Formats: sequence, structure tokens, C-alpha cells
Amino acid sequence: MFAAGHSAERPTASRRSLLAAVGSSGLAGISGCSRILGTSGGTGITLEYVEVAGARTKAMFQPIVDELNAAYDDEVDLQFTQIPYENMRSQLQRRVGGGNAPDIAALDQIWLGAFVDAGVLLELDAVADDTDLDDFLDPFVETTRFDGHQYAFPTTTDVRGMYWNKAAFEDAGLDPESPPETWPELLDAAETLHDPPGRYGATQFVNGGRWTVNLFSAGGSVMSDDGTEPRFQELPGASAAAFLDDLYNGRRVGPPDPAYRNSAQTAREFLQGQYAITVVEGSWLDYFWRNLGNENSEMVERFGFAPTPRPAGGETATMSGGHVWTAFEDTDHPGVVRDFLRIATEREFMQHLAAEAGEIPTRESLQDEDEVWAEILYADTVRDILSETRLRPVRNWPVVADSLGPALQQVAFDEQAPETALNAAAEEVRSKLG
Repeated sequence: MFAAGHSAERPTASRRSLLAAVGSSGLAGISGCSRILGTSGGTGITLEYVEVAGARTKAMFQPIVDELNAAYDDEVDLQFTQIPYENMRSQLQRRVGGGNAPDIAALDQIWLGAFVDAGVLLELDAVADDTDLDDFLDPFVETTRFDGHQYAFPTTTDVRGMYWNKAAFEDAGLDPESPPETWPELLDAAETLHDPPGRYGATQFVNGGRWTVNLFSAGGSVMSDDGTEPRFQELPGASAAAFLDDLYNGRRVGPPDPAYRNSAQTAREFLQGQYAITVVEGSWLDYFWRNLGNENSEMVERFGFAPTPRPAGGETATMSGGHVWTAFEDTDHPGVVRDFLRIATEREFMQHLAAEAGEIPTRESLQDEDEVWAEILYADTVRDILSETRLRPVRNWPVVADSLGPALQQVAFDEQAPETALNAAAEEVRSKLG
């Protein structure tokens, strides 16, 4: 049913694990919505909500359940299902194919297009009419509409940037508060920092998702606006792939075996001092830091975070992922599902959820809410980077990732020239898309 594809590398990290449950009075009347429909008579309504295992809890959604129960005669219960990220897409595919889809899911936004094209999602135009979409950051709304219809809503997000080890900079005689801003500066700094095998100057995990930050900073695009024609092989892409080639093969400031299989392991290796710089890493790195038994405050002291360096004369760029709420058309309760999403997308609930889960909000009006940002590390930097963000194309991204990732790996391992590898990947994408 769906095209196979590489998953995003993002873990969902709890910054406030085991939070106190939100009671029925926690967010009274949060929706302010005039179109909660309600029903009468029956044996109860159970909605299954599927979420990536991590930051969010069933208790965080209790205000929605309470509001639905105030509107419906039937009691509404939420079955909260958590699935590890690496298994979620395949499990949902199997469940949809077997006629056992959940009612609602928080999907990684890069999976959305495949489910839309399979025709298994509930159309949500009526919910969109009741939602202030103008308050969402533009890139996130653009990925939730297909052929004029709304199929999802942004929840929370992340950003990619560069982290560096401040102690390594000091040891090498570099200013730990002045990170490199361009590719030439980064390569020069990495050369100074390079001291193998104990420490490598820099690393960049090699896959299509991370590399799009380099591509965007060079002024390129992954695909055409309609998602049907590859653009990553054009001149900006060749330049971005040449930077990767230079890091690993020209200047040789990275590990001899570029990482491409396990991004979590690469993140842990950076935090443990194996690399002085990780060129493109997600704002979720604190998750791995805590899993190593450390405190958030220590991370800010030991590591810096800044935009990923750009080509000389290029632009500041990042790439965001995150999750979207969507619903499946086979639900037995489409009206209740739409009402659930009406409440969930209201500003008050999204503020509550972002603050409790410690995740970056996608609403413009929440960008300066102290409650939301209190638990997010490098908050000012994250907000600055977020203002420049772009997203990967949602339509056909799995097809693109399946070809682009191996092409970049061939470049990093010095098996093909950048232009050759990207052109071959573009031809493969064209062939798969027909």
C-alpha cells in the first residue's frame, strides 16, 4: 500500500517525565469552540489515539476527554496507545491494511503523504474552518493540505542545528563561544580540532533528512513544488554534497567510517567526546544527554548550539520535523473524532501540551510564551533557527529518501563523485514515481 522509506531520525524525548495528571478542572472550557456537535444515547464511545512513545501521556489529553463528555450523552473514553518510533509507521500500515486502524494518530509529518495518497485518512475541512490556521507557522500548515483538502494539523516540532564541544574548542585554542558560521570556517576549525583516534574534528550523520539542511543553506530544494520532479541534484545540491565529500574525504576531519546506520549512537558518541562538532543534529539531543545520566544544566555549560554552517555567501537554514494529528476514515465515530481535533488544535490546549511535554510549539502566538519555553534548552537560539525553517516535502518523501540516502553515503565513503551520485538518485526517483 505504501512506498517503503527511511524513517526520520527524531526520537520523541520526555523533558517532564511522569508529570502530574491533569484533572478535569485543569483546563476548563479550553476549546471555546461553537461547533462541538454532541450525540445522545448509546453504550459509550472509545477513541483510540496512537502516539509515539515518549513525552506525552494520556493524562495530558484528559481536558479534551472532559470537554467531549460535557457535550456528549455517551461517555467518551480515550484509549492511549504508544508505539516506539521505529515501529510506528509499519504497525499503522499493517493495521490500516487489516481494517483495524485507530481513530486518531500523531504521525511524523514525513509519513503523511503516503497515508493521504493511500486514501485512508478522514477529510478534516470542517475542523480547519474552525481552526485559526493563520496562527500556525506557515511551513507547517503547508504540509497538511493536499489537493485543496485538510488532512492533518501540526502539533509540535523540532529544529536541526550544529552542536560543539566547548572543552574541545578550548583545548585546541579556539574560542568556545565563537562557533564556525560557514563551511570553510567549519572545515578549518574541524581540522584544528581533529585528533584521532581519541577525537575527530566533526561528524555529520549521512542521510537525506540531515543533508536537507545543507541543501537549503545552499539555496536548493528537494523536489518541485508539486512533489513530482527531483531538484536535489541541481547545482545547490551538488555544492551541498561536495561539502559532505570534503568533510570526509577532502579535509578528512571526520571519522574514517561515516555514520549512517544509527543516528542515536552517533549522538551519544558526540556527547561522550568522540567528535568535537556534530554538524547537523536535532534539538532533541538533550534526550540522549539525560539518558547518559546527566542534568540539562550541564549540557548548556558543556555544549553550544547554533545554526548549521552555510556556504560562503549562503543563507542561514534549518529543517524541522515534528508530528501532525490526523484521523482515519474507517473510524466509527467521525463526528467525535473531528470534535476531538477541534479542541486539540485550539491555542489553549496546544499551549498546555507543549508546556507539559517540553516540546517546541508550531503556533506563532506561542513563540514568546515563557511557560512553553521554560524547559527547552537553548530556547533563544531555537526560536531564531525556527524562524528560518523549511520542511522536507511530505508528498513522496519516502521514495526520495530511499534513493537520496544511499547516494549521499556513496559520496561520504568516496565511492562516487557528488554530481554522479545525485544524478543517479534523481533518475531512480523519476523511475519510481513513474
